[in-house]
Amino acid sequence: MKHIYALIAALMLGTASFAQLPDGSIAPDFTATDINGVEHNLYDLLDEGKKVILDFSATWCGPCWSYHTSGVFEELHNTYGPEGTDELHIFYIESDDTTTDADLNGTGTATQGDWVTGTEYTIIDNGGNIFDDYNGAYYPTIYTVCPNRILTESGQAGVEEHAAIFQANDCAAATLANDPALLNYTGGTTACPGEPVNMSVDMMNLGVTTLQYATIDVMVGGSSILSYDWNGALETYEITNVQLGTAAFDADTDFTIEITSADDNDVNNGSEGSVALATEGTSLIHVEIMVDNWSEEVSWSITDDMGNEIESVPAGSIDGAEGDVFEWWVSAPSTGCYTFEISDAYGDGIFGSQWGSIDGYCTVKTYNDDIVYVSTIYDYDGSYNYETEQAGMSVSTMTVGVEEQTLSDVTRVFPNPFVDRTNLQFSTVQAGAATIAAYNLVGEQIINDNLGTLPAGEHNHVLNFNGVTAGVYLVTLNAGGETTTMRVTLK
Repeated sequence: MKHIYALIAALMLGTASFAQLPDGSIAPDFTATDINGVEHNLYDLLDEGKKVILDFSATWCGPCWSYHTSGVFEELHNTYGPEGTDELHIFYIESDDTTTDADLNGTGTATQGDWVTGTEYTIIDNGGNIFDDYNGAYYPTIYTVCPNRILTESGQAGVEEHAAIFQANDCAAATLANDPALLNYTGGTTACPGEPVNMSVDMMNLGVTTLQYATIDVMVGGSSILSYDWNGALETYEITNVQLGTAAFDADTDFTIEITSADDNDVNNGSEGSVALATEGTSLIHVEIMVDNWSEEVSWSITDDMGNEIESVPAGSIDGAEGDVFEWWVSAPSTGCYTFEISDAYGDGIFGSQWGSIDGYCTVKTYNDDIVYVSTIYDYDGSYNYETEQAGMSVSTMTVGVEEQTLSDVTRVFPNPFVDRTNLQFSTVQAGAATIAAYNLVGEQIINDNLGTLPAGEHNHVLNFNGVTAGVYLVTLNAGGETTTMRVTLK
């Protein structure tokens, strides 16, 4: 099972879990009233120069209780809170709205103990909406938020480890007049040879005065390949996405983005990025994914160099059991540069073995007119976590496409051989009646499935051989005005 605590949280919340906000994200603002009736606003505290720790917990969560009673937050509050250096504010946020006030006070049925008595820092009850805004996936989730709104998942650290995060130089409040800072590179990450790549970066004003201008350069090997003069009005801690222009690349390239105009602090003037050269292929693209036990988390898309989707499968639309294989044939409309992107809503890829399932995979390949392999665009073996991955493809050769292939070209039985059940996956160019029949080798009909009228597109049908004697069978598919027959083996 996934995250031993996330499973319980999912049952309690009744919704699918999504990936936590990664380190470096901007903390969503919130306003909430604590159990004593006092209202708090996150950004107001940050504007005062405070650092904030957010402890998203649930009263029934054992690890949450163990950490709550460890004394770490009490020591942090006493040393750095209002009675100490007054630089830190801690929130305990009860994030499961099904728990009760009795649970919070230790007298209910869904609690590990009394969370209120002896807790001097702020307690927020019914904070499920805040937890959702932070893409909460498990309890406890503990973030440290700096005055610049940037968060770090500090977790169940000790006192010294927490202090090292919020007392670091990059977590200090704004004090200088002119201090622009570059955050993350947000531009293109794949390139076709000679094709322009859109370059962009997030910039934050860490100065106490309005930022009105900055010069930003993209540097490769110490030389500027692109320079942009930004002008605007950016208030303290505001962020803007700066569109720098385009650059062309003929190889995999690492680069830095630097503020080259004068300011009061050059420590935060740089960011890094990279562009990978796209793999050359044909316009006939084959996507194959074997899922783990959480197929609904997987989504993918193929976009052109203008960001237009030519094919996509959203999260929640793949419905399969672990080990099921899904295939799609995609025809790119023209030569040019394309990007394949695969995402996992939970942020752990198809790395199912870490939760007791199996590891899936994803391959993206291109083929010629004879359905002969040409190149591999993307190859993931299920051995690591990811939230989103991309791979570029340079379509240099046009093929006839799936729409001009025969039914036998786009029909597959998997697994084969199989036990009891197998999948018949096929594509049809036009709507029409579809039937499937299975025969043994002496001509006796074993299965007769009428699928009715199917729309054009991709289809998957489960063939049920339960109770049938093991052996070799012939499966005949009639669909879209065509017929094809395949040999299958029942073990």
